[in-house]
Amino acid sequence: MTSEIRVLLCDDSSVMRRLLRATMQSEPCLNVVFEAENGLDAVKNVTRVKPDVIIMDVEMPIMDGVDAVREIRKLSRSVPIIMFSSLTSRGAEASLDAIEAGASDFATKPVGAGHITKAMASVRRDLIPKVLQWSRRGALEQPVPFKYEPRPSENSSPAVSNGAATQPSAAPGAAKASFSSRTSNAISAIGVGVSTGGPQALAKLLTGLPKDLPVPVLIVQHMPPVFTGLLADRLASQTGHQVREATDGDELKPGTVLLAPGDYHMRVSSDKTNFCVRLDQGPAENSCRPAVDPLFTSIAESYGDHGLGIILTGMGQDGAFGAKRLRECGGLVFAQDQESSVVWGMPGQVVKAGLANKVFSIDQMADEVTRLVLAGQPASIT
Repeated sequence: MTSEIRVLLCDDSSVMRRLLRATMQSEPCLNVVFEAENGLDAVKNVTRVKPDVIIMDVEMPIMDGVDAVREIRKLSRSVPIIMFSSLTSRGAEASLDAIEAGASDFATKPVGAGHITKAMASVRRDLIPKVLQWSRRGALEQPVPFKYEPRPSENSSPAVSNGAATQPSAAPGAAKASFSSRTSNAISAIGVGVSTGGPQALAKLLTGLPKDLPVPVLIVQHMPPVFTGLLADRLASQTGHQVREATDGDELKPGTVLLAPGDYHMRVSSDKTNFCVRLDQGPAENSCRPAVDPLFTSIAESYGDHGLGIILTGMGQDGAFGAKRLRECGGLVFAQDQESSVVWGMPGQVVKAGLANKVFSIDQMADEVTRLVLAGQPASIT
């Protein structure tokens, strides 16, 4: 692959195309090779211009973005397509439809930015990194060494600061729990962290889990507000589980499946016998809010060796710190394998750091989790 990244823009708004083109000119490696005014225009030209990345609007005349994704996937299964939609219910619904149709990722438009400078800054922050990441996906999937860095939550999580009792936290570097050394196999709570490729992975995981799973499941999916609520509704409809966005104070009960709302961290708080959800807008971690690390860390500190963390497909390294805390407190960590991940960034970081007890494909994950929760140990572990 050359250093030049060939970008195809597809948006019916000439103003938006001009904004995107001007912003991308600030990145020397990005070259806008074609501008399509609708989905059909993009479909007709994608084979000829051979883009490395496609940025796709959602609502357009003649052919919308969702139908364009379906048609482009008939021509190319590999070219990354990033949906670029407004932060509205309609935009979020269409973006989720596009992801189900084969789109790779999404970013939100800078609607209401008020000034061209702010709009360009929003594009640089939210869209350009994804264009660079997807065009260099192969290189990015090689995890960088995970470095342990103590954080404030290590010594004082919100649960602790609220006066609630938590199980003692192991010191950094404490011996990791293994299946053979565990004195109790009971799992009391499951945390799931996921990003790019998440909707499909979550649908597969939850579909395979029994509806009467005797433990709560808490999910952090990197998504903005509006998107997370719609995703929860879709997962409930697709999987039969009672999935919903978490609210502050939700009590954790068996069978509960809660999704962290966009722009809020989700943590577990406990008073020895009762466990509930706490939401907060603390600083973003790993450039994300919600982030996986706060959830995994709070599960480690609240449930100790009865906590399970599952890290699924996604870019970056969010979840690696939390996985380390889970292992230090005696909990278990499962990671999705590279072959079934859309992007092996987050699970790859955990695996390369030696933090995963086991690595499973997304098709295996639900069965192994069910066996662990119901029988105490996955069938594949002897």
